[in-house]
Amino acid sequence: MQMHEINNFDVDDFLENYWQKKPLLVRDAFPGLRSPLTADELAGLACEDNVNARLVLEKDGDYPWQAEFGPFAEERFSDLPESHWSLLVSDVERLLPETKSLVNFFRFLPDWRLDDLMISYAPEGGSVGPHVDDYDVFLIQLSGQRLWKISEHFINDTIEDVDLRILKKFEAEQEWLCNPGDLLYLPPNVAHHGIGQSRDKLGKNKHGEKDHCMTASVGFRAPALKTMTSDYVNFLNENIHDATRFIDRSPKIPEHHAEISDDTVSQFVHYLQQGLTLDENLVKRWLGQYRSDNKAFEDAAREIAENQDTVEFDEMLSIAEQASLEHSPYSNFLFSHHQQAALLFVDGNTYETSLTFAETLCDDSRIDIDALLPMMNSEDRDVLLSLFNNGSISAFKSDA
Repeated sequence: MQMHEINNFDVDDFLENYWQKKPLLVRDAFPGLRSPLTADELAGLACEDNVNARLVLEKDGDYPWQAEFGPFAEERFSDLPESHWSLLVSDVERLLPETKSLVNFFRFLPDWRLDDLMISYAPEGGSVGPHVDDYDVFLIQLSGQRLWKISEHFINDTIEDVDLRILKKFEAEQEWLCNPGDLLYLPPNVAHHGIGQSRDKLGKNKHGEKDHCMTASVGFRAPALKTMTSDYVNFLNENIHDATRFIDRSPKIPEHHAEISDDTVSQFVHYLQQGLTLDENLVKRWLGQYRSDNKAFEDAAREIAENQDTVEFDEMLSIAEQASLEHSPYSNFLFSHHQQAALLFVDGNTYETSLTFAETLCDDSRIDIDALLPMMNSEDRDVLLSLFNNGSISAFKSDA
């Protein structure tokens, strides 16, 4: 996949001096940028089932900083106050695949680190309060204006008895007013407060309209060690460990029958170390399955699979002549080198394939079947067909 370039942005300089170190504001990073969806379309998404959407009301709710979760009834949006609320919709790149163009600007970072694309709308004063995130985020101003207040040195005390983690005392060290096309990068653990600005104070866009404040957030999450170790142990239990039990063939008579001796502890240290192997090939398989997992979208993925007939390889090729084959928007594709071949990871599963096949299949969500066919061996063909029949790859007819 060709990586899109960000204006006024040096990738090498960013990775060396800013990534996970300090904030960076890039003015006019996306010249002529138009929001990929309107405020009404965003609200429409928030009314759909299986969509992760939130309304945050700083004021005029039952209590300060009240959070409501979708799906919402359409009339909810006609009953909102004029200011100081926000609508946030997550995983937009899966719901509207055309918005992946925003994510593609950040392909200088590996796909396995990507969390999601979230898009938010805010009237005047709308925000989610001053807070701290534990992940990296690129904030793209899509339309309207948002004032960002930033602090790298802060007291991490939060307000009690509210739905969000709002900092109790927040004093901005820097302030930036972001316009459409501006980009703000924030590393983890930098306090920030983004506030939607009044439309009445804005000039009109080229269509003669005053723009709503809409912001895209491309998040790169680092999984917590606690979560990863738990998942890795589960992986070992499911894939490696058998029913072997502890054996002590030459036990010593204990000094006291209720004592767990140091000798016993040492035996268990050795015993557990055998089970908690950190063999690189095992870790590679686990990491690929862990980061390609799509359990959060199981229902939507299952619906795609159920609406797709099981076919043979030649039938799949016939379908590809009438419609493009594409990754399901709810699927994740990753790969690793494996000797002279590859391990392909799709939706938490591992497939052994040729390297060229795995690289090409993961290169773009739209599959060029004519380019793929000549490089495939019989195992690759079986994998491609399996991915089609289980819904990880689907046929999409063009609107043209």
